Amino acid sequence: MYKLEIKNVSYLYSKNTPFEKLALSDVSVGFEAGKITGLIGHTGSGKSTLVNLLNGLYRPTEGTVLLDGRDIWEKPKEIAKIRAEVGLVMQYPEYQLFDETVRADIGFAPRNLGLCAEEIERRVAEAIAFTGIGEELLDKSPFELSGGQKRRVAIAGVMAMGAGVLVLDEPAAGLDPRGRREILDGIRAYAKKNGLTVILVSHSMEDMALYCDNCIVMNRGRVYMSGTVDEVFSDAEALMDIGLNVPMVARIAAALRKKGFPLTGTLYTVEGVRDAILRLRKEGGV
Repeated sequence: MYKLEIKNVSYLYSKNTPFEKLALSDVSVGFEAGKITGLIGHTGSGKSTLVNLLNGLYRPTEGTVLLDGRDIWEKPKEIAKIRAEVGLVMQYPEYQLFDETVRADIGFAPRNLGLCAEEIERRVAEAIAFTGIGEELLDKSPFELSGGQKRRVAIAGVMAMGAGVLVLDEPAAGLDPRGRREILDGIRAYAKKNGLTVILVSHSMEDMALYCDNCIVMNRGRVYMSGTVDEVFSDAEALMDIGLNVPMVARIAAALRKKGFPLTGTLYTVEGVRDAILRLRKEGGV
């Protein structure tokens, strides 16, 4: 079952001007309820435009965006309700932070929803627990924070909204490897606990392979490939054909297959390739 669905969507920038540019062309794709879906593609592939369509920041030039089966633009005056249901963390979180303290910024959305003080405090506490924000930061100005800390606050603020869908554009950018693991582990745990649908945009193929259930690959404004993580990353050659930097272990597996070794299974993780080689050895293929 799809939580969000894009049907026959096209999007033109600067329509009816000399600068008109087609960013998406007849795109149809769905995001499964309760799953983490990775959105992959080079700069200019159309993925950022697609992200901005998901919660109504952009309106399709053609086609429809469906949330729980209903057109999000059916009642344009109520598009703010859609944005409360589909939380978006943009690539540059400093543009989303505005309140006097970190605590106030994270609590803004639930306050705006008219929730009681106890529920607001509960949501803030839950959000900071999953994003790893230290208690010592809560009374600081968000503008005093580092880039990585700002990103955590922006994610926590969207979590505190209680949205059923989270759209996260490069949520771990600017973090060191440990920080990346902490924030992505937190997002996955939060999503699984609350049954959320998550759309995760990242240039890190390793992150996609490790944290996502499904993947959608964009190329030149169209869906190039989609499926489960196993299906997408098992075809490393197709990803490399459009210049994507697949996990190194997947590149090794692809090279071995080209040399005639019939590897099968999960060929984008170290464990999966190891098991495939051991299985082949046992069968006498190596």
